[in-house]
Amino acid sequence: MNKNLPKFFIIFFLGFFASKQVLAEISLSITANQNSKTKILFYGFDKIFNPQNTDQNSLESQLEQDREKIFNQIKKNLNSTNLFEIIVNNSSKQNINQNPQLDISSTPDFAKFKNSEIELIIIADFQYDQSGNLDLKIRMWDLIDQKQIFGKSYNASEDNYRKVANLISDEIFKATIGEAVGHFNSQILYVSESGSIKKRIKKINLISFDGEDRKILTDGRDLVLTPSFSKKRDEILYLRYYDNKPQLFFLNLKNQRSYKVGGFRGTTFAASPHPNKSDIILISAIEEGNTDIYELNVNENIARKLTKSLAIDTTASYSPNGKSIIFSSDREGGQKIFLMDVDGMSMKKISVGSGSYSKPIWSPDGKLIAFTKIKGNKFYIGIMSSDGSNEKLLTSSYIVEGAKWSPNGRYLIYSKKKGAFGKDSIPRLYTIDIVTGFEYEIPTPEGEGATDPDWL
Repeated sequence: MNKNLPKFFIIFFLGFFASKQVLAEISLSITANQNSKTKILFYGFDKIFNPQNTDQNSLESQLEQDREKIFNQIKKNLNSTNLFEIIVNNSSKQNINQNPQLDISSTPDFAKFKNSEIELIIIADFQYDQSGNLDLKIRMWDLIDQKQIFGKSYNASEDNYRKVANLISDEIFKATIGEAVGHFNSQILYVSESGSIKKRIKKINLISFDGEDRKILTDGRDLVLTPSFSKKRDEILYLRYYDNKPQLFFLNLKNQRSYKVGGFRGTTFAASPHPNKSDIILISAIEEGNTDIYELNVNENIARKLTKSLAIDTTASYSPNGKSIIFSSDREGGQKIFLMDVDGMSMKKISVGSGSYSKPIWSPDGKLIAFTKIKGNKFYIGIMSSDGSNEKLLTSSYIVEGAKWSPNGRYLIYSKKKGAFGKDSIPRLYTIDIVTGFEYEIPTPEGEGATDPDWL
């Protein structure tokens, strides 16, 4: 292979993609206790893949190590969902040794797995090419429907093994669960907290979903809050206390340079980008002692006022098609969720439950709204249909807030503080599966707090 070629690429091979469509649509019922895991046999990822070779040379030993790195990452990813039971061929007793033709180039003998309870088989073949890059072929078979689900080939240098494993995990997740998008190759923004109680140092961090590849984007000299991914490539939007007041800034992820968003004269906070227009954002701003929602054109530095009442209107979010806006307001007494069109017209309250609602945000498909709720001195993260019906509370704690959606709309990410003292007082990041209710802690450094997440 020409060494000047890119060090990582992927091609489809040997078949087609066919989703099992296990979950055709999102259910609002939380069924964590009733969830059954999909049993997957991984074949070709361990030492028994070459059973005749008892005297491995150094090249084969290195291949074994590389195979283990990729498999461990795949297991870590899939285990974070609580949806899969992983079986490897050297520990399985389900007639594996009776099927010597189980390799990348042949169709499994489906009859031999009839009573195994295994539903899927992943078969892999690891080799090195002439440049020393890993050449990996992989197939996924559905034992119930007796057909191939996908076949792919990957070629990567060692520094891309995690990415390969994440992409394979995404393919398994999509094919099994029926989602159009995976999340293992995604990124998470959040604010880290460290230092004494009297002087907390907050910095914006960027990590991969597995907690790796951490980049600290701000120096901690100024207070920073609520980072979010901009619609511009390689750029984020965040709140920074600058010149003794909170102001909005963009930060370029390539050169890590920040610049202020316009010259809006009021105190601004709670920014939300337009889903389709990179130069348009929603903000809450305090003008003459009153908090309203504005639509700001960043390029032209023009703000259009959308709400005009004596109420506190804040934390606005666009619908995925950009035609509607949800926000929280106390205009009818307690803090509730309201809906309006992009011109600030046709306003109506959609939340119907008791308690105080804040930080509503639409799911990527526009069917659901996530929110933070305070009721009875307790914090909750919940979801409701886009018209306010079918409200479900997913998780609660001493403080839990700031929910954002995963790229596929299957999960929420948020910050949770379990108590007022000690280790429980350190906020951490969690995700929750809105279908099963399974909660997973995102790995971030021990002893540091983690708040204000966003997910891309």
